Amino acid sequence: MKQKILIFGNGQIGAFYKSHFDKIGVKAEIANADITDLESVEREISSINPDVVINTAAKTNLEWCANNKLETFNTNVLGADNIAQTCDKHGVYFIHFSSGCIFESKDFNDAKKETSIPAPAAYYSWTKVWSEQLVQFNKSRDFKYIILRPRQPISSQFNYKNTLVKLLTFTKFIDTPNTVTVLEDLMEWTTKIIETKPVGVLNVANEGWTTPYKEALLLKKYILPGLPIEKITKSELNKLTPNKRVDTILDVTKLKRLVGKVDSIDQKLEKIIIELGNNLKAMSKEDISLQLEKTIQQSKTRTVVNDQWPSLYN
Repeated sequence: MKQKILIFGNGQIGAFYKSHFDKIGVKAEIANADITDLESVEREISSINPDVVINTAAKTNLEWCANNKLETFNTNVLGADNIAQTCDKHGVYFIHFSSGCIFESKDFNDAKKETSIPAPAAYYSWTKVWSEQLVQFNKSRDFKYIILRPRQPISSQFNYKNTLVKLLTFTKFIDTPNTVTVLEDLMEWTTKIIETKPVGVLNVANEGWTTPYKEALLLKKYILPGLPIEKITKSELNKLTPNKRVDTILDVTKLKRLVGKVDSIDQKLEKIIIELGNNLKAMSKEDISLQLEKTIQQSKTRTVVNDQWPSLYN
């Protein structure tokens, strides 16, 4: 694939993309621009002259976003539109990250399609809906873009934003169905998307669903034997969290049509957790501690944390 790619955002997903493209020999750079500044975005894109721009930059912590609405809006909404405007102007294919959490499913049969009507339950989710609208608003007929909606991203990399790493700090787990996106698979899907450059909105998740409780059982089996696991109801969880967490099932029919085979989460979950454990063993105690301390700071704002997580590096 002979494409030059510019990535906005150097968090979990942005860094994952950089590593992926480096491995397959595709030139990719992490942008330095302030996305809330249109001129800064213009200078960056004009300087790099990419074929594809991927925007993963966003404020994502629900509690932080609720308490910092203006900064969240500037980054998640106006920043996304600044990049979209500039890509439209320069004829660059734009991949924008939204989120599957703009939906709430009643049960595992209530799968949300790309055309389903969003029902945000948190301010962060609202900003993702608004960003989707602005990315498509007032652009030229030639503007090529795709809006990706992942859900609860997991991977084998020990990163503080990895949903699996977050769960290693919890004590209470719901057993309600949720769609999950394996980042290793997302990289492969994105590579195929870049080759064909479809336009529109796309749910990007593994087929099927799992639950935080099931994930916790596997984490206990393979990574943290002392992980305390208490199964709680969704209503009990809602009493713990300042901002409501939604359960979401995404329909991936369109994804399968565009990229071919999409593995189910049942096929991938145990393998990913085993690989996560192996990667953890290869890390230094300092790096493990650094990631967990970041995770704990966020976990304390939304749940009761356990006292076992320090054993991962002690």
